[in-house]
Amino acid sequence: MNPTVELIFTIVGGALVLLTLYGAVTLNRKFFLSGICFFSILPLIGESMAYSTDKAPVHVLVIFIFLVQLVLTMPTSITYGADNVAASKLTGKIALAILLINIGGIVFIFYLKAPVAVQFGYYHVVIALAVLYVMFKRMTATGGWVWAKS
Repeated sequence: MNPTVELIFTIVGGALVLLTLYGAVTLNRKFFLSGICFFSILPLIGESMAYSTDKAPVHVLVIFIFLVQLVLTMPTSITYGADNVAASKLTGKIALAILLINIGGIVFIFYLKAPVAVQFGYYHVVIALAVLYVMFKRMTATGGWVWAKS
């Protein structure tokens, strides 16, 4: 990857990971989901650039995985409470899907030795930990999967 592009991705990715962390710590759904949603755009761009260079099919797979994460984390203004059982159950499944996608990113970068800068693997670690934190907080809260703020 071009060093200038990598630097831009590192700065933007770091800012979005910090936004995700802020949203997780404050239990602010809008910041949490926005950080992950916009972070998902970075692998889409990076993998598209890599695919145009070497045409390896693995890039297409990664693009589709992060498209799924992008769609799952698009912040909406819809609010719900613990009384909406369907939304509460669905939120848990979406959180698990986001967690698995980011664990996949960790495995892809660190263990499969993908040609991706290591800092992006650490970004996936932080996002996965933030999702785990939110899952833990929501599961232990009275009323189930309810966000303190939207």
